[in-house]
Amino acid sequence: FVANRQAGRQAGRMLKLNCAVQNYAWGKVGKESEVAKLFASGSNEEIDEGKPYAELWMGTHASGPSTIAEPAGKYPPKTTLKEWIGANESALGDVLLKRFGGKSGLPFLFKVLSVQTALSIQAHPHKALAESLHAERPHVYKDDNHKPEMTLALTDFEALSCFVSHAELHTAIIKVPELAECIGEESGTIAAA
Repeated sequence: FVANRQAGRQAGRMLKLNCAVQNYAWGKVGKESEVAKLFASGSNEEIDEGKPYAELWMGTHASGPSTIAEPAGKYPPKTTLKEWIGANESALGDVLLKRFGGKSGLPFLFKVLSVQTALSIQAHPHKALAESLHAERPHVYKDDNHKPEMTLALTDFEALSCFVSHAELHTAIIKVPELAECIGEESGTIAAA
């Protein structure tokens, strides 16, 4: 996570995060799990060989917030990423800051999955419905964001295709330069064609 930005360009240093892990039953077990390896490398915790490691969460979600792993200026360890972003909104970049603001954290949750068995199909609400559900039942709907998803396979992985239409992906790559930067120029050009 980049500590600051100048004129829309990344500058500063990366913040090391401690990320939450979700131990859902469908995750790969022990050292077979990429999630377990990533979690252990960042936290210095031992991998439990009997435990499934399904998801590593990097973000500001209330059910698994990331924390700053080391002192970052005036911010002590265990400062949540949401707290840090609230005090450093410009780190989000102009596009995200203008569209979503910074006080509520990130408008997305970055996950690394390590899948052993098939996952159930998930249906997520659109933004307006997510806001309404969160306002009505915040104890059930922990945040007011919709949950668009993008899959990038780090290892062999089988998935359903067509999560979004090509037109929606094209629009997102054009409107959110951070997304284009994340997937790389060549991949972005191919996806946006």
